[in-house]
Amino acid sequence: MGIFFSKKKSYWVPEHRKMQDTIEEPSKWKPVQDMTGWQLQNSLGNKLGDAIVSSRQTAEINLSYNGLGDDECEYLAKAIKETRTIKRLILENNHIHTAGAKMLADALTPAKGQDDPFLEELNLCNNSIGSEGATAVAGVLTSNKTLKKVNLFWNNIGNQGLQEICANLRKDLPQDFLLDVRYNGFDRGDNSVDWTQMTKQLSDSKLIYNDGEAGQQFLGWPAD
Repeated sequence: MGIFFSKKKSYWVPEHRKMQDTIEEPSKWKPVQDMTGWQLQNSLGNKLGDAIVSSRQTAEINLSYNGLGDDECEYLAKAIKETRTIKRLILENNHIHTAGAKMLADALTPAKGQDDPFLEELNLCNNSIGSEGATAVAGVLTSNKTLKKVNLFWNNIGNQGLQEICANLRKDLPQDFLLDVRYNGFDRGDNSVDWTQMTKQLSDSKLIYNDGEAGQQFLGWPAD
């Protein structure tokens, strides 16, 4: 019996001149602007934030597989604060660590007396934000009522990061809220963690978290 392998995904990557033209002409961006695999770090990274702010009809930007790191997060954080159109920012499979996560979280935290930033979905799947980065993102959940979807899948946040997230879950999260923390190295055998308290915090938030349950909103809660 033969063994079947799925085809490796390939992404169209424009030449450098075309990439630069795209960054410099955000008025021509599509409602869903897919820049997957363009390698926009370094030379074009500093122009990206201004372009995001200047776009007028784009609601979603996909910057997966771009080699973006903490330096580029400085520009992305500025864009998050200032944009009035971007609702979904996808940053899967980049090189974002704790410092970058903290900058993004700070941008998503509304200043006293100010409206929430416009962003509704932040996808940081398969980066390296760690427990401190997760702590920063968790802090956003207490005050930002616009953010509805947060993906922290595979970020090595560990038990400490999970504790901070559970401690910061509000009781008035929207019904369409979704938090993904799967594959983050949780250890139910760690007796230093108050799993009873964390379970209560999760239950108090009214999020559906049992694996396989219809309408699950909290993905990745470690089973007993």
